[in-house]
Amino acid sequence: MPNATILAQLGLFVRRRFLNAESCRQIRREMNEVARVPAMIRPYGQGDVVLDDKTRRTGVANVSAATTALVEDQLRAVQPALEAFFHAQSAGWQDLRFYIYEEGDFFAVHRDASPADRAAPDWAKRRQFSVSILLNDQRSGPDTEPYGGGTLVFHGRRGGPEGAWFSIPLEAEEGMFVAFPSHWMHEVQPVTSGRRYSIVTWFI
Repeated sequence: MPNATILAQLGLFVRRRFLNAESCRQIRREMNEVARVPAMIRPYGQGDVVLDDKTRRTGVANVSAATTALVEDQLRAVQPALEAFFHAQSAGWQDLRFYIYEEGDFFAVHRDASPADRAAPDWAKRRQFSVSILLNDQRSGPDTEPYGGGTLVFHGRRGGPEGAWFSIPLEAEEGMFVAFPSHWMHEVQPVTSGRRYSIVTWFI
């Protein structure tokens, strides 16, 4: 994973096989069986969330409390390593979101938190580092439900605000855990085939 190595040097925390293959497949199965609602966004400079399918299109699956607890047990175990990596203390995490991206679904370039956004509500300002848990392989691999497109891409500028723009993609693996500062710019590119499954939360 050369791009994961580059991103780790920039401040990305990666843990492979955070969830084992059987857990990932059970969670995916449940996500497909339960009700879903469209994901919302909070535009920069606004306090409320809205539905905007030109900026974000994906569904949020309403999984069971048992499934949420299974993932939270793993989050609790990894929390000390995250705090050491980011040199920060955390009070825990916000509610987990279980996302299914169908073909054509995406999330445009955004930040999960921005110090400059004075209109942000408290729950957004408190975010320190964001977490994505990837539940299936991208393109190929041993997973039985790979997907195409849907790449998680990180963006930034070399040497400060006036520097050259760069973009680094991260290819997903089943069970992979990634965490990054919540002010990092990132996106999920449109899914071109299959379904992309992920779990997202934010440590505060």
